[in-house]
Formats: sequence, structure tokens, C-alpha cells
Amino acid sequence: MKYLTVIRHAKSSWDQPGLADHDRALNERGSKAASAVAAFLNKTYFGGGDSPPLLPKPDRLVSSTALRALSTAQLMREVIGLSTDHLLLDSRLYLAEAGTIMDVIRGLDESWQHVIVYGHNPGMHEFAERILARAHVAKMPTCSTVIMAIPAEYWGLAEWGMAQLVGHITPKSLERRFPELYKGISRADGED
Repeated sequence: MKYLTVIRHAKSSWDQPGLADHDRALNERGSKAASAVAAFLNKTYFGGGDSPPLLPKPDRLVSSTALRALSTAQLMREVIGLSTDHLLLDSRLYLAEAGTIMDVIRGLDESWQHVIVYGHNPGMHEFAERILARAHVAKMPTCSTVIMAIPAEYWGLAEWGMAQLVGHITPKSLERRFPELYKGISRADGED
């Protein structure tokens, strides 16, 4: 069994109109959301709290080269407690379509059991929709996280429609469920 977590980058800033899309940084809410989602993942799934881990800790974090995706990955890496050599960049993930994301997944090192991939919509959402067997992810707002199990021994055998949904986390869902812990990580109107 392989475990794959796909995460859309956290909320980025549009404050510098002349800045290239690739170079947009996270805004304050995005940084807070990335840290909060990472803390939830670490405590709930990776054994970072008092409970035993539900999933293996990620072997690698693979990110788009865009600053907003890389920053999301770096913040999460720190919270999860992984060293810098666990973070890899893949330029193919920048604004990638679902098929390109699948190519990246099929090329992952076979010794890795769990990988987190950071990218962009609409490709990340389409990828999640196509690879999940019987689950549906309505949408993937910023910093949305989809955790799945792939019933294959090798990444190279990943196919559309084969993954099992393990969890779907959004900043809004965390803020609604745990308002005292995660206040201010999503938009008040619910449209993240």
C-alpha cells in the first residue's frame, strides 16, 4: 500500500500586481492555514500527539516550484518535523494538469511509502477526482488536503479510479470544528 496526500497551496497574495504568477507569496491567512493544517495532520495522522500514527510519516514532500506552493510545503515540513532534505521541487507540478501530476506520481521513488504533493488548481482537484475510486471531492479551496491510499506495491502502477479516500481537510472545516484552535484560517464567507 502506498499513501498519497495532495495539497493545494495555501492562500497567496495579490498585493503586487506586476509580480509574475510564479513568484506570488503566501498572505498572512495562507501562512496561518498552512501551519494549522500541518499541525492537524501531524497530530491526527502522523503520531505527533498522544495517539499512535494512523499513517506513516511522509517520506518526501514534492512541491511545485511556485513560491506559494514551496512556502506551503516549507511551513508544513517544519510543523511536521521533517528535515530539509525531505523537500523536493518538481517544475512539472507548476500549474500541472491531472495527467502530468499522475506522471509525477508514477515516477516517485519506490522506497517511499507516503508522499505529499503540493500544487495548484484546477489540476489538483481534477487529479483527486480522477484517481479516487468511490469518493468525491466537491472542491479544493486553498490549503485543501486530500489523503488517499493507493492499493499498489509500486507508484508506477498507480491508475485512475484506484485510490481510497482516507481524509479530506480544508481550513474552513478545521475552523468550524475547532474554532478555539484554528480561528482566522479561512474566509468568513466560506468561499476560499
